[in-house]
Amino acid sequence: MKKILISIIALSLFASTGCAKKPVANTEPIANPNPTMNQALLNFEVTSYPKGSPIPAKFATKQGGGENVSIGLKWQPVPAAQSYALLFDDRAPIARNWVHWLVADIPLTATEIPEGASRTTMPEGSRELVTSWGNKGYDGPQPPIDSGNHEYVATLFALDTARLNVPENPSRAEFMNEVEKHEITRESWGGTFQR
Repeated sequence: MKKILISIIALSLFASTGCAKKPVANTEPIANPNPTMNQALLNFEVTSYPKGSPIPAKFATKQGGGENVSIGLKWQPVPAAQSYALLFDDRAPIARNWVHWLVADIPLTATEIPEGASRTTMPEGSRELVTSWGNKGYDGPQPPIDSGNHEYVATLFALDTARLNVPENPSRAEFMNEVEKHEITRESWGGTFQR
């Protein structure tokens, strides 16, 4: 009985000293390792059509009823950027992120890609990569007939590297994995198309 009583007293003393208190959670905010991340690209836009609107037919492939003219883009420079990269893909579930245009190493001095520039007058030093079509450069919308309205999204990435370490024929996942290692910020512009 004495042993039990001594044990209870010892436990009470241990608890009263504060040694048995639960640790206090760390409420300090975690510092952002990249403070420029998520800053907006000022005035990034696709100049060829209003955001969220139907994409004019001329930007579709010839088989899709258009002229396969590449879309025009413009943006304000991001001071910390060393280059830009571009992804233009189809976000409809049936399309499974079909890539229509993929560009790396757009120089930091560039602030636009004019309409129709793909394969002809791209900013010097930029690399048009192989897309889901199996071609380098822009190939526009060509959704299956009667597959409904497809959303096409142009995304511009500001990067902290002058050259993106991707092959000439990357998968979308390979491209995005490399982009995300160097991304400062991004901004997207969507449009729709159907046949």
